[in-house]
Amino acid sequence: MPHVSTNGIDAYYEVHGEGPATPLVLSHGLGATSQQWVPHLLPLAETRPLILYDTRGHGKTTAPPDDHQYSLEIFAADLAGMLNTMGVKKAHIGGQSLGGMITANLAVDFPALCASATLSDTSCGNGVDKGEAGKWERWVQSVIGNRASMVEEHGLEEAMRREYNFRKENDPAFRDSPYTLDDYVRRARTTPAAGYAATARAIVERQDLTARLGSITVPTLVMVGERDWLAPCARRDHSLIKGSRFVLRRDCGHGFRWRVDTFVAELKAFLADVDAGRRTAGEREV
Repeated sequence: MPHVSTNGIDAYYEVHGEGPATPLVLSHGLGATSQQWVPHLLPLAETRPLILYDTRGHGKTTAPPDDHQYSLEIFAADLAGMLNTMGVKKAHIGGQSLGGMITANLAVDFPALCASATLSDTSCGNGVDKGEAGKWERWVQSVIGNRASMVEEHGLEEAMRREYNFRKENDPAFRDSPYTLDDYVRRARTTPAAGYAATARAIVERQDLTARLGSITVPTLVMVGERDWLAPCARRDHSLIKGSRFVLRRDCGHGFRWRVDTFVAELKAFLADVDAGRRTAGEREV
């Protein structure tokens, strides 16, 4: 199992595909691992290397014991160090939810590494916005903060069961969700509880990046599910990133597995346009 030493941790990674195109790197969501993408996104490895990895505190990557060893800036530095050690000079960088936050931090802190950025089902702010986006970011702060406390009080598996039931009771879209209770339980069994809780607190306490989004000059794809609570945040971020492409996936909630064929197709099309030097700006619904 390949690991690379980066920023004081040993990070687990996998490389799928050997195509000639610029590599694609994907960062997963809170409590997930690199395996969340497999096998759903392996078609993206048909023409380029697809690099998947476990973030700090997750899966087979080191889970440091102290909260001060977790922040979105640290997650981005982990990824930058991993790519440098692997000899990857530039890559398409993307992620979903927490992974999108890591991507945004990498794009503003390590822009030379980015051939493009993909921000999926995520938010670049953290409650500063006075409008609809800020309202949902503050709500996420509360939910994620409570989840961290729940993990420490009841354990990760029980916390995941409660999260599943909470979504089932409070999210009108959840009855159509492709994510099952088994998915939530499996997530709990592949992630250290301490790493999960520390990462959750890092999300709550992350810097608001909205004032820095104007510095992102690489082609950027902002993609979100129509029924995702973070949809207003994605629209706001799209408006702040000059020349970005906004894709709204109809009838989809939070997570790439909702109508996964549209996720793969839109990401493939975006990367092909970037590689060919074509215009990427615009808005579309699929």
